[in-house]
Amino acid sequence: MIAPNQHRILWLPGEERSWDDESSGRSPAGVRITPENATSVAAVFSCIRVLGETVAGLPLHLLERTAGGGKRLAREIPLYRKLHSQPNAWQTSFEWREQVVMHVCLWGDAFSELVPGPSGAIDQIVPLHPSRMKVETLENGRLRYTYREAKGKQTIYTDEQILHVRGPSDDGVHGISVVEECREAIALARACEIHGARFFGAGARPGFILSTENQLNADARRELAENWNRKHRGPHNAHETAVLTGGLKPYEVPYASNTDSQYLELRDHQLREIARLFRIPGHLLGLEAGSPQAEILYVTHSVVPWLRRLESAFMRDLIVDDEKYLVEFDVRGLLRGDAASRAAYYRAMWDVGVVSTNDIRASENLDPVEGGDERYRPLNMGTLGAPPSTDDVLAQQQPGSGIDGQAVEGGLAAAAGDAPATPAEPTTPQVADVSLNGAQITGLIAIIAQVPAGLLTKEGAAAMIAASFPSISPAQVTAILAGVVENQPVPAADPAQPPQAEPVIAAPAGRSLPESRAMTVSIDFDRTFAADPALWGEFARKAVADGNTVVMISRRPDTPDDRQTVTDTLGDYADAFSQVLLVGGDTLKADAAGAAGIAVDVWVDDSPQTITDKPAPEPKKRSRKKKGSDGGEV
Repeated sequence: MIAPNQHRILWLPGEERSWDDESSGRSPAGVRITPENATSVAAVFSCIRVLGETVAGLPLHLLERTAGGGKRLAREIPLYRKLHSQPNAWQTSFEWREQVVMHVCLWGDAFSELVPGPSGAIDQIVPLHPSRMKVETLENGRLRYTYREAKGKQTIYTDEQILHVRGPSDDGVHGISVVEECREAIALARACEIHGARFFGAGARPGFILSTENQLNADARRELAENWNRKHRGPHNAHETAVLTGGLKPYEVPYASNTDSQYLELRDHQLREIARLFRIPGHLLGLEAGSPQAEILYVTHSVVPWLRRLESAFMRDLIVDDEKYLVEFDVRGLLRGDAASRAAYYRAMWDVGVVSTNDIRASENLDPVEGGDERYRPLNMGTLGAPPSTDDVLAQQQPGSGIDGQAVEGGLAAAAGDAPATPAEPTTPQVADVSLNGAQITGLIAIIAQVPAGLLTKEGAAAMIAASFPSISPAQVTAILAGVVENQPVPAADPAQPPQAEPVIAAPAGRSLPESRAMTVSIDFDRTFAADPALWGEFARKAVADGNTVVMISRRPDTPDDRQTVTDTLGDYADAFSQVLLVGGDTLKADAAGAAGIAVDVWVDDSPQTITDKPAPEPKKRSRKKKGSDGGEV
């Protein structure tokens, strides 16, 4: 069934190939290229090897569709082992798939016989060499395959007995061979290799002409040339001394140097040309530097089309009930990306309950942990109208649960149905009541910016802040606006009245105008900066430009991977942060800031309960003092 290696290119009688006749046997480059010898070109072999090893190295699974719309591994089906592990008695799945890719790349088609046996209709999948196969279309639309065995015997197969993987095709039956269609490009690369081998095999020296005035017959000329080449040709004879007798004189043959003929540039160009034929990126052939994005592009535009080609052929020729079973390659290993991208992706999928902790660990080739199969959802995104469950509330209160603490209205009492969901009024303001999230701070800054622009007065800005942010006390509003420069509209001058000098108003003794002071702002990483790096990065830069200090304090553990994730996410905005603290565990951020000597004035954080467990201080009430008639205060 398998064509032995000693039988090369055995075409069936009557089958013609335009490149196999005597007139077109050699290309204009002077060499003959066929699918049998194309792999002698290093670039062709490298491209086929990259594609073959990539496709063969991916896990191949037989899956069963479940009633709920999911999929599971159908390991109990004998075909699963044939595809995933061993298709026949002497080949592994890796070797067989690598051979299939090589056959399609060189010949345009790959054929395998489906041999029945003890395990069912497909007991073995045996590869057949495409040089021995002839495909015909019958009148009823079916295909007939005629295969010539090593001893000349012909075996006829129906299309139900053959697994046929085609390359690009112009008739839908025969695949087009890249080698046959683009043999000139491959031949030119081969000619460059032969030229280089011969050039350096001659000691990197051109040919010589030996001249003499004496008459030499044919035998003497041949013997003289052979003796000269034997003693002076090749790298091992380079720089040997030549002794000429009988009036012989050597003359060097004029030639174009490799530099003049741009030999290296031509070899580089042909390597890239062949890489384009097989859709292989340059970084996999050593032509350029690679990157995670380049790897993803290679998978998307080169590997995935090959996988779909194989999957569709397997579904057509191997699967009877294609509504219940399907064949798929697992490409997740090729799309891993860098550590920061994977961390952001896993976090987003974990936050909405798509994956569990053990799902993430499995993707990273880590062992499962106890309790890691639980999935979580944000507590403020439950089913509309349904109270939070007791398990949700307890999960929020569990240290290290990964839930950043969206407050559950009513707590355990509301979850158990023992008390109304309306929370009791706290006796003192809580941190969650007076803290502002990122969106609220952005809106507050937008209102303040209208004052120096002359669009709002301080009184108008104070009224808007009070209406928009009830949690901010009047004293805090006054403090916020104290350092803002107000630009009042200049009234038009009255031409009838002469200009008057502006009065100088002196500040009362013992009092001074309020002065602005620099603040220290802390921005959380997870769900704050990482949710919109551009927004918070520009905010940090603006705050620093205004003379403030910006730090980042996160509950992420201080490990090399987490620090690298934070550094990659900060990117160009890292210079805006004077310090980055990764405190980890259950450490309160305010305590960590105090230990590091950082006095934070403003916290930008989506989880106020991670900052401090102390209630927020009540704002001090300021009484207004009236002036008496004598100017004194009463």
